[in-house]
Amino acid sequence: MTSEEFSVQAGGFSPRAVGRGAVLFFLPVGAYFLGLLPVIFFYVVLTWLIPFSGVLYYLFLAVVLVVCLVVLILSETFIPGLFIRLFRIRVEEGDYELSLKDRGFYHHLLYFALYRPSLNLIGVFPLVPLRMAFLKLVGLKIGEGSMVAGTELIDEPFAVTIGDHTLIGGYAMIYSHLSFQKMTHRKVRIGNRCFIGNKSVILPGVVIQDDVVVQPGSVVQTGQVLEKGGVYQGNPAQKIA
Repeated sequence: MTSEEFSVQAGGFSPRAVGRGAVLFFLPVGAYFLGLLPVIFFYVVLTWLIPFSGVLYYLFLAVVLVVCLVVLILSETFIPGLFIRLFRIRVEEGDYELSLKDRGFYHHLLYFALYRPSLNLIGVFPLVPLRMAFLKLVGLKIGEGSMVAGTELIDEPFAVTIGDHTLIGGYAMIYSHLSFQKMTHRKVRIGNRCFIGNKSVILPGVVIQDDVVVQPGSVVQTGQVLEKGGVYQGNPAQKIA
């Protein structure tokens, strides 16, 4: 996200923009505050139950702190994710002004504030099933047998559809929006039995048909359609087989 995405167009603040700015601040703060409550509960209960004293007390306390750290990461990941799910925060395809007055851009910022910190937190655990559960919670549609590497970046999962038995390689990046003078938002569709190579970049509006291989480091340009069964490489990605 560029600094332009946080700018408000000339003309001053409207009451709607001020209200949305308040929600943009307080809703994520509220979500992350709720994420602290399970940690506080676990810490108070477990320390209260410690039956030891002396050295054993501090050894057990160290275990309690590790448990609390795990609970903190999980709660601060999945509670904001639940907020995204419950409030149906997402952006439809289209072009939007870089202003809080624009509903689409406002939803984009709100999603970003809840999703990206949580995504970074869940990355602490190298557990792909846990990451997959979080991505599905915030809107990713992914088919049976498909897998992400755990180090990929799916910028806005609600705008991405992945078919069956497809693999998204490490550090691959899938974007559904670009911003310059306006924000352009387009869905990304990836078919069945595809392979998206390490450090590949998929830009908004891309359609990748079934059985496609995108070689590592390739860039699939905005709106590009990769035909079924092809092997693509380069920037922009070109069919090589």
